[in-house]
Amino acid sequence: MRTTVPMLSTPAEVDAWLTEAGWYPGRDVGNDAIGAIAAVVERYRAYGVEIDPSAAALAFIREHAFLRAVIDTTPKNFAIFAPRLVFKGDAEETAELAGKLGAELFPVGYDTYDGSTLLLDNSGRFFFSHHTGAYYLGSEKYGALMSLMSSEMVDAEEYFV
Repeated sequence: MRTTVPMLSTPAEVDAWLTEAGWYPGRDVGNDAIGAIAAVVERYRAYGVEIDPSAAALAFIREHAFLRAVIDTTPKNFAIFAPRLVFKGDAEETAELAGKLGAELFPVGYDTYDGSTLLLDNSGRFFFSHHTGAYYLGSEKYGALMSLMSSEMVDAEEYFV
């Protein structure tokens, strides 16, 4: 039997989901976020890709870094909100997607089931890089996380320049 977290359809439901993971209004992990950002920038650089967090990515990371929110319980799948390079090929894929979007992208989280990456662009739009392709989640946190949890994602091609 498959057990999932209920679909999130309101900002209050998103906040409740994040609260279960340890989030609270005004949360700021400060210097721990800065260290995690520096580490992921170096990992991407090691694969020949330069990334730099936008103001939107930095704000999201400072507020949400290191949260582990349940996406599904069977099989176990969590959303980990942290800047990370999950697979070495992700660096090149992120750079390619950024070029097609005409926007800088920065990793702000991933899922533990497939290692898919949650990316934020310099204008605050969320994208999801999955082994089946790249998807647009939304233009702000609440819409993006509702899309992530419902798996109702739009192909990122619709946002290519």
